[in-house]
Amino acid sequence: MITIDDQLLVTDEMNAVVIDYTQKIVLKKLLMKFAFKSGDQAEVVTDLIQSVNYYGMDTKPPEIELELSAYVWSFFTALNKEELTALYFWVLNKNYLCYLDEFECNDDPFDETEFDQRFGRELAFKFYEPNDSGLIQDTIHALKNYIINFAMELDLSLVDEYTSEQIFEEMDNYCS
Repeated sequence: MITIDDQLLVTDEMNAVVIDYTQKIVLKKLLMKFAFKSGDQAEVVTDLIQSVNYYGMDTKPPEIELELSAYVWSFFTALNKEELTALYFWVLNKNYLCYLDEFECNDDPFDETEFDQRFGRELAFKFYEPNDSGLIQDTIHALKNYIINFAMELDLSLVDEYTSEQIFEEMDNYCS
């Protein structure tokens, strides 16, 4: 990491590299496991993606909601440190404006330098204390929404030999 006077600095370039890594590696891994059964059935579509596709954003039956939550939690807990760090950067980028709105509403006005410093500390707190800051919950929520949106982009009304190809194409769009 880049530090100056014990301050962590995240450059635009470094942030872009981490986000790119997250999309091309971590999120693609999420979608692959979500879409296809593991092992030698690499192109057999899972029941979970078909169910999520069917219900979309509508209220899902409790057993499907539970299975989706369990899947996301299982994926999240299996990540290594680097993948988890990259995922946290992705969520911080995704929710940046929401965090900014919350921060602006809760604090007294101050000059631009002080504002940047305090907001930077708030984001660092989220990053370094993900459990206490709610970043873990934000990450789980973002992952669930990501795979629901992905599933909704697909036409799984007829699962045939071309379905895998369609899923791979959509995955490439989502992970680039």
